[in-house]
Amino acid sequence: MKKQTIAVFCGSRCGKGEAYRMLARQVGETLAADGRTLVFGGCDTGLMGAVSRAVYEKGGKVISVRIKGLEDAYAPEIIAEDELLLNVQQRKRRLIERADACLVLPGGFGTLDEIGDVLSMTQLGDIKRPIGLMNVNGFFDGLLQLADTMLQEGFMGEKDRALLIARENTNDLLLALDEV
Repeated sequence: MKKQTIAVFCGSRCGKGEAYRMLARQVGETLAADGRTLVFGGCDTGLMGAVSRAVYEKGGKVISVRIKGLEDAYAPEIIAEDELLLNVQQRKRRLIERADACLVLPGGFGTLDEIGDVLSMTQLGDIKRPIGLMNVNGFFDGLLQLADTMLQEGFMGEKDRALLIARENTNDLLLALDEV
């Protein structure tokens, strides 16, 4: 079943070089072209800004879930719906609740934290959200290897390991998320 609303977790920075920003734009354009809604952390910088602007420029719907204190890094002209929450924990929870699936692009500790929250909440049965990693240039290879080690060492089962879906192509990843 097609996952209509996609939470995108990614960096508030662009990373090194142009490749990651181009990836973020391509993801945004694909979401809009496929008629999917973006829900994201509301920041207009880095990869978050690139994804949201691409969705908007291609006529897609953008939902922002922000926290107080970051009002300056926000582009109200591209936002169809906006929620302002008190802290990061509330924001993460609300992003996950509003989404049918989660798609992750490269990022830093905040992005890693969001991945962990989705995985643990799904593992505990609080939610059921597929989580897809855009594994471009092997960015998430280390995380996938760690998950394999956790499985091999008995710290998780096959069902838990299957929660992480990694692809290098946006269309392939969205199709894989739809199948979950």
